[in-house]
Amino acid sequence: MSTTSPDRHLRLAGTRNLRDVGGYSAGPGRRTRWRTLLRTDALDRLPAASQAALVELGLRQVIDLRWEHEIEHRPSVFERSDQVRYRSIPLMPDAAVPAGIAATYRHMLDSRSEALATVVRALLGPSGLPVVIGCAAGVDRTGVTVALLLAAVGVPPDVVAADYALSLETFAGDGAASELDDWRGGPVVLDCRPEYMLDALDHLERRHGGPRALLAGHGLGEPDVDRLTDLLTEPAAEG
Repeated sequence: MSTTSPDRHLRLAGTRNLRDVGGYSAGPGRRTRWRTLLRTDALDRLPAASQAALVELGLRQVIDLRWEHEIEHRPSVFERSDQVRYRSIPLMPDAAVPAGIAATYRHMLDSRSEALATVVRALLGPSGLPVVIGCAAGVDRTGVTVALLLAAVGVPPDVVAADYALSLETFAGDGAASELDDWRGGPVVLDCRPEYMLDALDHLERRHGGPRALLAGHGLGEPDVDRLTDLLTEPAAEG
């Protein structure tokens, strides 16, 4: 797991969708840092070796976006860790999920912006980074959260949407079926088309004025987002 030759998909036992969002263009002359912001499916089945590998990587914080009943049924292996800070920040109550993927993402931005701002504050706080952010499959709640973070630090919408859509490739590459066990009790077909995230990002601009404006509505001003940008991005290598 060397940072000198980073892989985007971290193939650790106990995970299916653990990915690094480093190396993306983030505005003129900058790119997202490798091994700083990771996204994942649930971390409830990690063997000791996988846990140690993440700690060795430098992991300082785990943010769990799952609902309370999911965590109770399948607690994260880091919930009581003395090496990594664990935070539960449920992105939305299950009773509030509307029909349709695109509508769900818009609803997350509209109704759970305070929780999204809490995620940003957690990243800016002590031992905030490197961080892994995840939910059940690492697709929907994780996708919206990571999309907001990437958009806030200058990653273009098409790049954000392409990163989101990598989940299908990641599951397929692991030999996992596209049909997953859904946390609501039945099978669900994994569907993460880039247009869903492009729609959410367009909604973020039109309805909220963009990621910085949404965060400003919860007390995170330009200095905070500028600091987030410094933490999550670095000068791009020339050539």
